[in-house]
Amino acid sequence: MRAFVPISVAAAMLSALTGAALAAGHRDLVLVEGADRSDVPGIAECGVVINRVGTRAIEAEANARQQDRLRALGWTVRTITPEIDEVYRMNSLSVADDAWYMPYTDFRDTMITIAQNNSSFIKLETLGMSVSNRLILAMKFSDNPQQNENEPEVHFESNIHGDEKITWGVLMELVKYLASGYGSDTLVTRLVNEREIWLLPMVNPDGYEVPTRYNDNRVDLNRNWGWMWQNGYARGSGPMSEPESRAQLGHIMRHPFVTYVSYHSGTEFISHPWSYTYARHNTIPELTLIKWLSARYDHYTHYAFGQGADSMYSINGSTKDFNYGFDGSMGWSIEVHYTKTPPASEIVPTFNKNRPAILEFCHHAGKGIHGKVTDAATGRPVHAQVIVDPADWHSYTDAETGDFHRFYLPGTYDLTFRAPGYVETTISDVTVPNSGDSAITVNVSLEADSTAPLFGFRLMYCEYIRYPDRNRTYPVQALGPHDGVGYQLAGGTDNNYVCIDMDRPVRDLAGPDLTVYRSSGAASATVKGSHSWTGPWTTIGTASSAETSFDLSAVGLDSVRYVRLDASGTFVLDAVEGANYTGIVSRPEPLPRPIALSVRQNPTQGRVAFGLNRPPDAGTRILVHDLSGRIVRRLPASSQSVLWDRAGDDGRLLPAGVYFARVKARDAAPVRIVLTE
Repeated sequence: MRAFVPISVAAAMLSALTGAALAAGHRDLVLVEGADRSDVPGIAECGVVINRVGTRAIEAEANARQQDRLRALGWTVRTITPEIDEVYRMNSLSVADDAWYMPYTDFRDTMITIAQNNSSFIKLETLGMSVSNRLILAMKFSDNPQQNENEPEVHFESNIHGDEKITWGVLMELVKYLASGYGSDTLVTRLVNEREIWLLPMVNPDGYEVPTRYNDNRVDLNRNWGWMWQNGYARGSGPMSEPESRAQLGHIMRHPFVTYVSYHSGTEFISHPWSYTYARHNTIPELTLIKWLSARYDHYTHYAFGQGADSMYSINGSTKDFNYGFDGSMGWSIEVHYTKTPPASEIVPTFNKNRPAILEFCHHAGKGIHGKVTDAATGRPVHAQVIVDPADWHSYTDAETGDFHRFYLPGTYDLTFRAPGYVETTISDVTVPNSGDSAITVNVSLEADSTAPLFGFRLMYCEYIRYPDRNRTYPVQALGPHDGVGYQLAGGTDNNYVCIDMDRPVRDLAGPDLTVYRSSGAASATVKGSHSWTGPWTTIGTASSAETSFDLSAVGLDSVRYVRLDASGTFVLDAVEGANYTGIVSRPEPLPRPIALSVRQNPTQGRVAFGLNRPPDAGTRILVHDLSGRIVRRLPASSQSVLWDRAGDDGRLLPAGVYFARVKARDAAPVRIVLTE
């Protein structure tokens, strides 16, 4: 464990303000003496923010009330830096010659300008809106940015904790570096041409503005994700309960990434999955691969690396655990600086320290196993699972294009491809060469099978299971057709649940429509169904035997796509299967297309014509925001074409400028409108 490094501030000058700061609820940087990693859960439940964990002390940020709670629990609390949040605030106002911490509005407008000026290789996408209606912006770098190409995709994000502003600085510098280097820098040009590089510099714009760790619902977004959700302070009301998380979830489902990096600060470390459990209980199936990549990052930064729970401390609902469990994307939380928001003069040096490692991650995404999965009869792309043996871990093809990309080291592997309604296909002895680009292409055609059942295709979320040393199963073991290998849900006081996406609706047919398989034990589970992973849920029945079948019509359902099981007792879920209603399957149904807007006459001096990509539901409205996020017009949408005379809700014509319009629907992305004089 590295020694604590004190933050360089004028502590003596601040000490006189300590009493007033504590009374106002400001945080101090403190040392909880005598505490170690095993004490983290209890200390975190006091509401403190933990920065670093040593063998004999924990460094944390805590206000006066929280410090009193710690002392009441018997801990010795010593102040390192009084009023640390004020230190961060003052640092965030500093300006260097080459960088500064932009306010949200400047960041938003800068991203728009960069994308407009470099549209041949940059696309700016609004993933959604924050709690307080700020845009969540993702920038794509590609030689064909408007197309979803058969190329490896990588994702870098930062500022999921709003007060960790140096992470935003690192990615904003990366935006500038790629934008300025394309066409002139050979390496940058090659990577942009051969990859799809996604950058999301400000995951938590509300927290960035305050600044605070949390979003405007006071939720820690790095405790809100659905792999082993639960058991954490400020975790939210449920898995992916927050608009920021749901906006990113849609992005992840559209783009199966090879690697997924989330930047943090408060220490320096490369943290890989799992963070919810220790290595002595469970370590990730592809540990050799992620350690190899971690070592490459460490080669440039000297941050050191390890499994999150062991090397830092145990948490639930993290991004890196979710991405590896949900999609097979190799994920990291990389801590880039000991100070969460150091002076602006530290932005460029911190970026320069990480830059070669970032570029190498982009490079290695092209190594390993690549290919495309299609329907043997039609040639159309198939949304399929890709399972690599011997690690036996899963990933997914792109639902739109059918391509897949997995980083793998040179060696020989078996690949299994499966999709609901198709014959499961295994390709043996696939060899990744130890020469050239160390990559191999494997294209697969799947044969439709009208007798093959539909099955649980993807895990949406699961609740944390206590005592992981007693349970070494994974939720993904309940995916696919029943095979006797299951995921253990521990019911009773734990009340564990799991939500599974069937990928296509299971429909009400003659006879049983849905079957739940239990691989062992005598416990039961309540089975629920919905058309949305967020509910509302309809109880279908109780699975209480090795094989329990249900008729959807018995509970008034014509179909379900998502199935949730709530365990009572220790229930080992083998599989969820649905009756195949397609006869001969030519293509799995695509993911539901979200309702979206298009705009004609843009920029415009006159009326704006909105177009919807599908007929709207009753009560659908189009909301128009100004740059501050304030809603200035609410337009009813009764058809797919809506005209707007650029009047606001008060009837007056809106002044020239930039506005954003979106459909009032879950995960609907805004479109940019320019009104001219």
